[in-house]
Amino acid sequence: MIAPYNLTVIQPNIRPVFTSDGSYHPDALQDNLDHACDLIRAGSRNFKSKLFVLPEFFLHGFQPGMPAEAWVQASISSSGPEVETLGKVARDTGAYISGMIYEVIDEYPGRFFNTAIIVAPDGEVILRYRKHYAITTKTRPADVYTQYTAQFGGPGALFPVADTPLGKLGCLVCYDINFPEVTRCLALNGAEIFLHCSSETRSPYHLPDGGWTMARRVRAYENMAYLAMANTGRNIDPGGLEDRSHGESQIVDFNGRVMNIANTSNETMITAEIDIEALRRRRADPRLNFLAEFAPGIHAPIYAQATGWPIDHWATTPVKSIEENESVAKTVIEQMTADGTLTAPGQ
Repeated sequence: MIAPYNLTVIQPNIRPVFTSDGSYHPDALQDNLDHACDLIRAGSRNFKSKLFVLPEFFLHGFQPGMPAEAWVQASISSSGPEVETLGKVARDTGAYISGMIYEVIDEYPGRFFNTAIIVAPDGEVILRYRKHYAITTKTRPADVYTQYTAQFGGPGALFPVADTPLGKLGCLVCYDINFPEVTRCLALNGAEIFLHCSSETRSPYHLPDGGWTMARRVRAYENMAYLAMANTGRNIDPGGLEDRSHGESQIVDFNGRVMNIANTSNETMITAEIDIEALRRRRADPRLNFLAEFAPGIHAPIYAQATGWPIDHWATTPVKSIEENESVAKTVIEQMTADGTLTAPGQ
């Protein structure tokens, strides 16, 4: 039996490694790392939390318009010294730590991945989840599907879940929240808590009544899982927009109810008590049990014949620009219109 414990979401102010004038400041990464570690230690002292969630870009920050080569240069290894530092804090606090890094992998030269990790209290990385969606210049597992699944253990490796003394933990990153298949695949692999490392601006779809906020509650409800979303705080860029993030990090329970929310765009942290045994009792109840009633066989044929993003499209050459990916998206839309999935405007 797992006793209830505290989970803390950290919403940190972040200094970007690329400032608004395009200059590179690699020292910012170390500053962000040190700051995140200080916040984790503070959360451990104040809340005795056993699980911490950091946002997307908590190490690197984000600067739109930078070329792929720049992000490759700035990326790190998931077994490198920066992650080892997180491991030391995990050991010191006895906590699990999740966050996102821009990652380079030796077997994929000239590419970078957007990767969520979980570091265990012994300092080891026990999970690496690489972001599946959003049209940017990162490499996604589908872009190199054949090589990726062969290297990391088959299709199941796309949606890894860590079985821990705190429950079964899975990660997703930012834009992935818009695809119900992501959290459903994690849930089918056993996930009980979705750790959503995100970085969200003040776009309408990010606001309290916007699609992303609604999606978080629905993803938790339909999978009977906890969801903890960490957003970024202030953007510490002297020449850039400081108040870019809407903040509002949140923790949602397995009934889709918001347990805690950061009512600020500034730096803060929020905490909630996680009761895995209550979640497991809910999942053992046959009433409104969406996982038990789910019938994959009736959906699989539709998915199999659907037109969608091509697998292995960037297997031989890394994507170089957002425009290249947008061109692929336009081709897919044309195909979906031709096969009757979509109807062109004015028809």
